[in-house]
Amino acid sequence: MIQEWLMTTLQLLVAGLAVTLVALSTQLDTGPGLTGASLVTLLSFGEVLADLIRNYTALETSIGAVSRLRSFSEGVVPEDKSDEDIIPPPEWPHCGLVDIKNVSASYYVEADGDYTAPSHKDLVVKSLSLTITPGQKLAICGRTGSGKSTLILLLLRLLDPLPSCGENMEIDGLPVHRINRAALRKRLIAIPQDPVFLPDGSSVKSNVDPFAEATDEECVAALATVKLSAFVTDRGGLDAGMSAADLSAGQKQLFSLGRAVLRKRVRDRLTASEKRGGILLLDEVSSSVDRVTDREMQEIIRQEFDMYTIIMVSHRLDMVVEYFDRVIVLDQGTVIEDGHPGHLKDNGSRFGELWAHGKYEPREITK
Repeated sequence: MIQEWLMTTLQLLVAGLAVTLVALSTQLDTGPGLTGASLVTLLSFGEVLADLIRNYTALETSIGAVSRLRSFSEGVVPEDKSDEDIIPPPEWPHCGLVDIKNVSASYYVEADGDYTAPSHKDLVVKSLSLTITPGQKLAICGRTGSGKSTLILLLLRLLDPLPSCGENMEIDGLPVHRINRAALRKRLIAIPQDPVFLPDGSSVKSNVDPFAEATDEECVAALATVKLSAFVTDRGGLDAGMSAADLSAGQKQLFSLGRAVLRKRVRDRLTASEKRGGILLLDEVSSSVDRVTDREMQEIIRQEFDMYTIIMVSHRLDMVVEYFDRVIVLDQGTVIEDGHPGHLKDNGSRFGELWAHGKYEPREITK
């Protein structure tokens, strides 16, 4: 607002000077050549002043950006730690065994490098113990704030457990706290609740294969698996630019699933195996799609990731009963129920109450 006001003030000043100049030239005996030259000079003076303010404000903005970058570089502590020295091989995880023993976590804040242990009420996960066998399809249910998504963050090391229990998580026998974070997140395949895309104008291929490890044929086949071939054709091929706004909510989730399918197929090719275990993490992937799209996604996951250990946060219990062989119900960061979803829904359990009352039935969202 201040910049616009300065520009307006300068224009009014130049206009006033022009009026004064014309008035003087009509009252005084001045030559027309001198009057014209004065007007041209006056107009040029106004443009110079406007450019001066515009360049000054651009410089000020740029210096502010540099200052913020410097503050970020000097003040933010990197998440990597010196003891995270294990880089697992590309074929890891071989089986998909997850072992969690008595783990607690909190979104605590470290002030000036000093850690203060959070109180019990601040814990989002409390003494959680869970063993997920290779190839198991596990669904996580619970009310908002029960710790469902926190468990996914712990497995990806986007959130660290409390220091007292930081060594209590293992994947295929490797301690999670010792694995390099970048390598861990590259080895595990995850689909977030909110689809992530590169900036507008990036190619279709760079969005579906950000690591540039797949061939064009593999990218086309993965997108065809999730029924997005027409989208690629309409855009003009894999090298054409795209924007997230070009996709509907359902298509965005299908695109994310296609990215996960591609990563799995590339991993199988690099490790010379078509039937290898792994871990697939799904965090509310059906929250913004209708039931038809959700069922299509579950069928694709069943076919493509049949050997994988699947851990999914879900609110659609009918999909849990149909596609998963185990469900845990969280409440205030603890497991209050664990078993087969088909058995639990008929035994008067907490999961059965959720099933009966439809606590997690969202409104229908069209594709």
